[in-house]
Amino acid sequence: MRKRGEEKKGKGSEEKDRQHCKVYIFCEGNTEEIYLKHFERSDYNAEIIPVDTGHTDAKGIVLFAKEHISKRDVGFRLELGDRGYCVFDSDPKSNTDIKTVFNLLYGFEDKGLYCIFSNPCFEVWFVLHFKEAPFGMNAKQMKQEIKDLVKDKYPQYKETIDIYQYLLPKQREALKRARLLHNAQKVVYDTVLSHECNPYTNIFSCIDYMDTVKARNRK
Repeated sequence: MRKRGEEKKGKGSEEKDRQHCKVYIFCEGNTEEIYLKHFERSDYNAEIIPVDTGHTDAKGIVLFAKEHISKRDVGFRLELGDRGYCVFDSDPKSNTDIKTVFNLLYGFEDKGLYCIFSNPCFEVWFVLHFKEAPFGMNAKQMKQEIKDLVKDKYPQYKETIDIYQYLLPKQREALKRARLLHNAQKVVYDTVLSHECNPYTNIFSCIDYMDTVKARNRK
């Protein structure tokens, strides 16, 4: 596994000849990176590249990501399915003006840049592997929720512990719950991408995309 921001050596002709897609992960925490890195498997034929943004706020992450994928030497290639994902939480303390952040992303999907947004935190996705997500929790409470749910297997669970394989058998059920939550919250809120829409995660859209990459690789 490469370190954050470290791509494979010898770009040049290797970059011209590559057939796989690259998925750049711009995130603020270890939990997200540890989980998403698992999509770099042979059956996906995708290269997952965590990029150190140097930022812990959503606005800083998005601005960095927009600049990064536009660099010529990055070799971002839409025709191969390259994508970038800005991964951040609601977190009203560090992301006070979340609407501005989503406005910055507006129009960049055509350039391959998307977001994975969680409210109150990324762990809401983990909770959905076991049950419907509780409403109205803050990040601290949601993180405690997943600790309680995995304590039999991981009694000392913390954010840097990799639980992907433990969650994997439950992933289909989690995706179903996440889509149902998305549809239900869309009825209640003008936009699901907000501080008010709690609980919420749109990570299912990223996983759906990775599944299309896998299907394309089988052809």
